[in-house]
Amino acid sequence: MTPANTTGADGTTVYYGNPDAPHVLQVFLELRDRASRRMAESLLGTMRQGADDGSFVLRFHFAATLDDTVGGSGSRRALGALGAASDVGQKQFIEYLAVLFAEQPFPPDDDRFSDAAVLLTLAGRVDGLRSAEFDRKVADGTYLTWAGEAVGDFGSFGLVGTPVVRYDDTVVPVVHPEGGPALTPQEFLAQLNG
Repeated sequence: MTPANTTGADGTTVYYGNPDAPHVLQVFLELRDRASRRMAESLLGTMRQGADDGSFVLRFHFAATLDDTVGGSGSRRALGALGAASDVGQKQFIEYLAVLFAEQPFPPDDDRFSDAAVLLTLAGRVDGLRSAEFDRKVADGTYLTWAGEAVGDFGSFGLVGTPVVRYDDTVVPVVHPEGGPALTPQEFLAQLNG
């Protein structure tokens, strides 16, 4: 069973925007990863705007490296909840993604995202997301198997970490080498238009 607004051989990629847009912006993230959070906080709104304008379609790929290295299931469970949000609509999916990053547990071994009650409380901040059906999917782990397949598929891209962004076939550096803040929206757009 796969959520709505997914693509790929096994539906393991969530897309936002028009899948027939002229360009593809692939975004590789992990919900418990601090660098992914920094990138999302500075660039997710800009990415969303580009997709809303029809410049490109966003394709999200998710990792769960921290689940495997520090323990827990927060990245997978939060991804399962995002799958349920994608069933509600693209708008709810991307707004919930932003909320999850804004409220990312810290330090990374804090596994609060494994708690369905936490995920549902955060979902309450997204207009139109909470419903009996959405709540059931999150509480029951409806998309946990799918989330496992999605993070398994992540390994096929040969990436060693997150975040990574690809515009068509070109990697767009979104994290400074010294690990500082991600690019500003202006710097990011300049790379896409370069």
